[in-house]
Amino acid sequence: MSQQLKLPLRTEAELDAEQTAKVFEDINAVRERAPALFATSAHPRMSERYSFTNTYDIVLQMHNRGFRVVSVSGGTSKYKKLMVRMRNANYNSDQLTFAPEAVLLDAHDGTSRLKLLLGAIKYACMNGVIAGDITYARSYMHYAKDLMAQIRLDMDDLDVHSNKLIQRITKMRDYKTNYAERILLADTAVKMRYGKDKDAGFVADVRQEMMKIRRDEDRSEDLFTAMNVVQENILRGGGYYTSNNRIQHIRPITQVDRNVHINQALWMCAEDIMSGYKEAA
Repeated sequence: MSQQLKLPLRTEAELDAEQTAKVFEDINAVRERAPALFATSAHPRMSERYSFTNTYDIVLQMHNRGFRVVSVSGGTSKYKKLMVRMRNANYNSDQLTFAPEAVLLDAHDGTSRLKLLLGAIKYACMNGVIAGDITYARSYMHYAKDLMAQIRLDMDDLDVHSNKLIQRITKMRDYKTNYAERILLADTAVKMRYGKDKDAGFVADVRQEMMKIRRDEDRSEDLFTAMNVVQENILRGGGYYTSNNRIQHIRPITQVDRNVHINQALWMCAEDIMSGYKEAA
């Protein structure tokens, strides 16, 4: 691994907007914070059938295709699951308020398959969403001997699917939500985080926090903005609710799996709204 990536410096506003991701200015800093990205072997408990592929090598492959690392989450121990988000400058446009991102998920302890997904970043809040499982999702078993070859082939499709994602989000931007639909998005977030067995008072209390507007740019009622408002509130936390007569703080989501599952559930809810399905899952 002789090639080295230069990670971009971020502004204080961008760093604050990405509480759950740790972004660093050089490889050594990333290596210290997210050692799983540089692991050179699988967890000792894995069998000989396990086909190890270095996550950093995959990042290099994508770097050579124009994708630059913008955040690294998780991976705080050598084998732990991590999420790497990458953005391609070819998709930057003054006409767009968002940009597609490639999202790489990996672990070296057998707890997760390697996954390559598509997401999008909303410039106003630097809020990163993950586009469910239907827009683009590739999953790889670590037992495949030709794992890197499979990944390279799927990378060839990223441009096509990134453009499809832009078209999908544009449709969401054109879709104006009503209040009931925004409640549906908020309730989806509440259920994904706290479960389905909460009473109506609890749901109503947390729902109010999920629907709070943080900035003027988020006052639009279009579907993409409404989804981002809820997603930002549920993942970054910061709000309050009452439980058992006590005021509780909504903590940020820092665990990779929970981040992804909530993200995908909100995207699927938005897709259901746009297709006319109004009943909560």
